[in-house]
Amino acid sequence: MHLKKMKDLKVETKRGVLLDGTLFEAEQKADTVLIIITGIHGNFYSNPFYYNIGDTLTAAGIDFVYAQTNDAFGAIRTKNTHTGKEEIIGSWNERFAMTDEDVCAYLDYAEHAGY
Repeated sequence: MHLKKMKDLKVETKRGVLLDGTLFEAEQKADTVLIIITGIHGNFYSNPFYYNIGDTLTAAGIDFVYAQTNDAFGAIRTKNTHTGKEEIIGSWNERFAMTDEDVCAYLDYAEHAGY
């Protein structure tokens, strides 16, 4: 049973690509967040283990973000906020150099959220 607050995130990279994430929030306002990023071709949507991580961390007063990057899955449809057009990202078109930008997007999110 997952009693903690959980919400979907759309995190924007500098290149304008929206990445999916999930935020687990502790009952009390947390000043710390742990961000876990899936691996290349990671199983973001169907991995139930991240619920256990989220429940455990939020019970300890730590927020948790489970984060997708450009290289997750074979192909993911997303929107580019700069162009307004749909893009297909994923490991089919491996651009490992964009990993830094993806990680930076989640760090920027955490900073703007007050962690």
